[in-house]
Amino acid sequence: MMFFCHESVSDRHFHYTYSMSDSGQLTKKQIQALRLLRKRPERYSQERFIVEGHRAVTQVLENRVLEVLSLVMSTDYRESSGIPGEDARSGEFLPRDFQVFRVSSQVFRQLADTENAQGVLAVCRLPGASAPDAMLGEQGLMLAADRIRDPGNLGTMVRTAAWFGLKGLVLSEGTVDLFHPKVVRSTAGATGVLPFLTANLPFFLKKAAVNGWNIHLLDGGAGSASYLSVKSTGRDILVVGNEATGLSEDIIDMEFPRVRVDPAGSDRLATHDREPSAVESLNASVASAIVMAHFCAVKEQQHP
Repeated sequence: MMFFCHESVSDRHFHYTYSMSDSGQLTKKQIQALRLLRKRPERYSQERFIVEGHRAVTQVLENRVLEVLSLVMSTDYRESSGIPGEDARSGEFLPRDFQVFRVSSQVFRQLADTENAQGVLAVCRLPGASAPDAMLGEQGLMLAADRIRDPGNLGTMVRTAAWFGLKGLVLSEGTVDLFHPKVVRSTAGATGVLPFLTANLPFFLKKAAVNGWNIHLLDGGAGSASYLSVKSTGRDILVVGNEATGLSEDIIDMEFPRVRVDPAGSDRLATHDREPSAVESLNASVASAIVMAHFCAVKEQQHP
């Protein structure tokens, strides 16, 4: 497979076609187009994004969910297992003959988002978002991110949600882009595994509640209850707020039940009537992981 660019990178088109005889060389225009994928508008214009690092690339290839268009490897890249995921190259969701491009270490550093690049990245097609009605037609647990700004937090939340088999991810307007390089890196290859959509979150939650979903706000404010007291209903949405300011007022005003994660030594099953503080002692991704694990365990107990 070879890359083909229009006459100017500013045309913001980056097309891929197949060619067994391709030499594996990238032109300057193609390199520039890849560098531009660090920017959100370019990712959506080109409909591509980058997965970087041996572990993440290997996991993406093994998952066989994302459409992998090509691999780009540094000439000094050495991995005892060879090309990441090469045994999976005939998978149903992968091109049967995607090209591996070799570039100098200097060029690769221009493409990489990390300071200590591992020498391998995959160019993937942006997956399409799910329709709200399709998401709400599912059963299980979903995660909703309300204005999460830290890429590492969102990526870790996605990775954890994939680990526990959640049914979907809902991103509010104002949440960091799901395909931001740091988000993708933090998912450790879990990008694309979960159905996702970006929505007006208060509107989506209201519609979800009408359709029989139970909404749980991760918030340690007045009237919150310990997550340990919460039971899985089979259709649950856990809402996690901004790292600094918590959940937006529009969501708080909807008066959905609030759950909190308590530190050791507290009366964990009591209802708190105090100002928010407990959740701020935990990273948003850590707190959400604890509650996701609880829902998973409770579901197993209720439906062994």
